[in-house]
Amino acid sequence: MKIFFNGYFYNYEKQKIDQASLIFTKKFNISNNFYFNLHSVNENKSKSLNKTYFQKNNAADVLSFPLYKNIDSILRLNPENEEDLGDMFINRKIIKKHSQIYGKSFVEELQFIIIHGLLHLVGYSHKNEIKLRKMEDELMKMVWNEY
Repeated sequence: MKIFFNGYFYNYEKQKIDQASLIFTKKFNISNNFYFNLHSVNENKSKSLNKTYFQKNNAADVLSFPLYKNIDSILRLNPENEEDLGDMFINRKIIKKHSQIYGKSFVEELQFIIIHGLLHLVGYSHKNEIKLRKMEDELMKMVWNEY
């Protein structure tokens, strides 16, 4: 799966994001022709998006806006086509803060956030927190064992 980066990302961050995305792509058998847009935004933009679309009055580490309902609808698409799966907005300041709280490096937390956001793009939701967390755990073990 391709990623279109919007905003500033260091090259090493792009590599680690690509690494996590590749594992995700393989796990869900998503076409390499498909893509998503990854935006790095400040706290004000994150808060504004969160308030407008999710009625929450705070900035978030990641916000995902999928174009398809679930993984089944994505897998029915023609894998030869370039298909936009949606947009993901990340907030580096919150990611950095969470990395310190959870005792991870910034890059580890960034990879976790990317996986979390990608799961939302393919239909996982907090309405089924157990299913979401189980898949996050499985994917993160794969991502972090790639080092």
